[in-house]
Amino acid sequence: MDTAFELNKISNLLMLGISILVQFIIYPSFKDPDFKHFNSFHFSYSNKMFYIVAPIMLTELFSSLILVYITPSKTYLISLIFLLLIWLLTFLFIVPIHNFLNTNHCKKRVERMIRLNGLRTFFWLSKYLIIVSY
Repeated sequence: MDTAFELNKISNLLMLGISILVQFIIYPSFKDPDFKHFNSFHFSYSNKMFYIVAPIMLTELFSSLILVYITPSKTYLISLIFLLLIWLLTFLFIVPIHNFLNTNHCKKRVERMIRLNGLRTFFWLSKYLIIVSY
């Protein structure tokens, strides 16, 4: 239980930090339509980011599921719900925008991605605050 809790807390905090960097530095830099070779840069960025983010997100998911299973509490359940919202935002909305940006630059889609990531960042922050206050 302690291991699952620590893994959950650390992976949550890592994803919160990554999400904040993405929100204020990385995604806003995608707006520039004069970015030379944007599509190849974006494709490379997405692939590299996948190898960093995927293990952390999977660790967070599995540790959340373990916590809910071992210690079924309202706190862990709400935390898991926030995480599921993050996954839905990521895979139903943000990943398709990234896939589009691999071949086409579109400032409006980048702006939408920034707004969606802002919501995702809010959910990660909320999830972290719920977990550490338990």
